[in-house]
Amino acid sequence: TEIYTLHIVGSVNVYKRQLIRFHLNSMSLTEIKVRQAHCKEKTCFLSDEDGLSLKIEPSGRKSWCYRYTDPQTKKRRRIQLGLYPDLSLKKARQVRDDFKDNDFCFEHDTASNVITFGKVGDEWLQFKIKNAFNDLPRCGVLQLAERCLQQDIYPDLQDLPFQNIKRYDLVSVIKKIEGRQVKEPVKKACSYLNQIYDYAVAMGYCEFNIAHGLNKIAINSKIKKNYPYLKAEDISDFKYKLQKLDAHPIIKKALMFKLYTGVRGAELLLAEPHHFDLNEKIWKIPALHIKQFRRKVILGHEIPDFLVPLSNQALEILKDVMQWSYGEKYLFASPRNHNQPIHFNTLNMAIRKMGYGKHQLSSHGLRSTFSTILNDSGLFQDNWIEAQLSHIDKNRTRASYNHADYLVQRTEMMQWWGDYLSNG
Repeated sequence: TEIYTLHIVGSVNVYKRQLIRFHLNSMSLTEIKVRQAHCKEKTCFLSDEDGLSLKIEPSGRKSWCYRYTDPQTKKRRRIQLGLYPDLSLKKARQVRDDFKDNDFCFEHDTASNVITFGKVGDEWLQFKIKNAFNDLPRCGVLQLAERCLQQDIYPDLQDLPFQNIKRYDLVSVIKKIEGRQVKEPVKKACSYLNQIYDYAVAMGYCEFNIAHGLNKIAINSKIKKNYPYLKAEDISDFKYKLQKLDAHPIIKKALMFKLYTGVRGAELLLAEPHHFDLNEKIWKIPALHIKQFRRKVILGHEIPDFLVPLSNQALEILKDVMQWSYGEKYLFASPRNHNQPIHFNTLNMAIRKMGYGKHQLSSHGLRSTFSTILNDSGLFQDNWIEAQLSHIDKNRTRASYNHADYLVQRTEMMQWWGDYLSNG
């Protein structure tokens, strides 16, 4: 009984110690705790009460944050109330209470006069959309910019007064993204911040672009490489793997037709049956579908169709594809969605299923294969190849661009390429 009693007493004491420790850890902050708090390795938060917390960065910078549920979106948000010690613990609690009492908004008489980073960012994005004549590029650059703002930049900067943001605030955002071990989002965020501040300077929201040169703090983890492509000796293996690939025939034919013609992905997937003249063996690609002419067409310039001569081999694939996609709007129609083309990612996914890694081959790499082998052959002039790739000659003085340039020479060149592939 004595042992049993001691065990019970001991358990109660342990429980009491744990309970006391719990209360100590959950106690509200004090000015002394706030003043002495520091964080060595990464940003951390010290909770106070009712959603208020102290954000401490490795540099020693401290700021007050408030986390709450937005009454309209029902999503959790965190806003910055101010910097410590400019805003004391007592004042931070008061600002939080005022914010809550005002239906989770800052005082209207002051908020309406404060230009936040979010307001400038949204205004910049709308400017980009209007400047593109509301034409959303197929590559999704505008959607990518909006996603970067919402996911990577706004969580830390959206509610801050634009004039109060310092260079270090931008650096913190970039380093936070970089901490995810990603490369492209870091580059995009640097670019977008620079564009936003260029726009802000032009509009008079600030005097200087404090985002200039942000890319210089990004860690270069990889050496830039061109699109991976097939070497001449790899073509026969590619054809064999494509033949054995377990995929819809329309997808396999799209990859082969892209290799035979050397066109861009968007030009291929937006092709419609009426764009082709089977008798003349010509593919007439609307200028609206050509990367460097799309904006000019939207602006009202009259630009003729781009002409792509088809080899006998490409023509055979084309006739076969027309049977598969009969009744569809697009030549390379989606097997799942009516009157929709194959998604661009589908081509790269098929290449991955063939066993090629992302550093070995890509869909765009088939275009690079076309260009490289033609140039290495020494049989064709550079300007013929560049014309076939729909590249603009930068030294050209004419105001218009003739899409039928070197058509006779290109026709012979494309037939040589078709024979080369079929014999490879």
